[in-house]
Amino acid sequence: MEFRSLDGSGNNLAEPSTNAIDTAFIRLADPVFADADRGLVAGPNPRVISNVVVGEGDADIPNPQGLSGMMYAWGQFIDHDINLTADSRTAEPIFITIPQDDPTFPGGGFIPMNRAAADEYGQPINALSGWLDASMVYGSSAEVADKLRGEGGHMLTSDGNNLPVGLIDPTGENGFSTAQIGHLAGDERADENPSLTGLQTLFVREHNYQVDRLHAADPCLDGETLYQMARAIVTAEIANVTYSEFLPHLLGDLAPGPWQGYDASADPRMAVEFAGAAYRFGHSTVSPETEKLDEFGEPGGTSELRDAFFQSPDLFAADGGADGMLRHLSADLAQAMDARLVPDLRNFLFDPPVGIDLAAINIQRGRDLGLPHLNEMREALHLTPYHDFGEITDDAGTVAALRDVYGSVDQVDLWTGGLAESVMPGAFVGETFGVIIADQFARLRDGDRLWWENQGFDAATEEAIRHTTLSDLILRNTDTHYLQDDVFTYYERHAEGTEAMEPDLPQLLIPPDAVLA
Repeated sequence: MEFRSLDGSGNNLAEPSTNAIDTAFIRLADPVFADADRGLVAGPNPRVISNVVVGEGDADIPNPQGLSGMMYAWGQFIDHDINLTADSRTAEPIFITIPQDDPTFPGGGFIPMNRAAADEYGQPINALSGWLDASMVYGSSAEVADKLRGEGGHMLTSDGNNLPVGLIDPTGENGFSTAQIGHLAGDERADENPSLTGLQTLFVREHNYQVDRLHAADPCLDGETLYQMARAIVTAEIANVTYSEFLPHLLGDLAPGPWQGYDASADPRMAVEFAGAAYRFGHSTVSPETEKLDEFGEPGGTSELRDAFFQSPDLFAADGGADGMLRHLSADLAQAMDARLVPDLRNFLFDPPVGIDLAAINIQRGRDLGLPHLNEMREALHLTPYHDFGEITDDAGTVAALRDVYGSVDQVDLWTGGLAESVMPGAFVGETFGVIIADQFARLRDGDRLWWENQGFDAATEEAIRHTTLSDLILRNTDTHYLQDDVFTYYERHAEGTEAMEPDLPQLLIPPDAVLA
């Protein structure tokens, strides 16, 4: 069988650089800039939009579809596999001004932000391989991959079968003033939040499980072969979970159907509208607290969201680690998909006068990338444009806030409007985001010559991959003994005989005399 390159090159035989690292995004619609020099279009201040629209009403509203926190966690995990907008090292920064009368940052200030890098044609650059190739686990370069490898085809781990630990970001490029001790992974953002750390850990363990299984079946295989075969299996398992479990919940009827074969004419490259807006849907669904649960659903540690960013390896392990975090994600009811973000994602003060507001950053990044407005995007997708704010959503508070800050429905930013849209029946997102995401994942799979069903696995391995769920992967790589079959659906986890907190929702009852490892 043929193995993938680390940097994404060589997949498309006619254009070997397709979807390789440091290649340009494509566009689904014409770019929208103020001038030929990629000037940002005029519009309401992103921080004001965040306060008026994204901060309107109660952000802590559980989703009515009954989906778990694994939806936002898996979405971000996959995002860190397929796209990362490269920052420009030469362009003037595009700081966001915080108004003097800001309710959270009185006296004003600014939100730091760099412009996206662009090629000679003004197209933004994807710093990662755009393939679904598990680069967040293995890295997109030999330099990164080699640092994560152990002996005999294994991946390195630290005490407790956790991710290896070392110096991260020693140059300070990502905002750290000095080198930090953190978890090492294929993507440098593994410690951004404990959900990511948990999933990164899971698949390093799964890699080593597969190496041991392959070695037991054929002791003659050398370390390089074991590594590449296990990497291919893990990549296939991640792809299968994405298309068989995650996307059907996210997209409903728009989810891609069964694979029909490799299509050399399909363009698998990342669309900037996908990376810069639609696939940032998950920010709306993040819960305000995070905790790590034991087998019986009891928390080993609960943190406000703002205190969970970039946890030290010691702290991550001390209150439950990856095992407890993965149990939490399957037993956490994700927030509703709407225009609102929980306050900890909008009002995070680093060092005065520097504030961080993820909503404002998303809006400003959209303008930086030249994304179309919501209605312009809908026209490009052959969808009917909106004529009134009330057609976007039936949420009266959001309608009033959109009207107040934008004035005209034609001026609504793509990210803000896409979040605000009423959710499609049977899906987790609205129509505009749904069509963009469905298009991207269909092209990504169909234009992938090394898609796992086309890569050359033997029939038994292919069948095993097809029937391996995320629940299966968690059960065999953690100390968890009880888990629902579909971890993307919420089940309240607690011991039999104890009172349920949400008795009207699905329950996962753990026998009180369960023998735990």
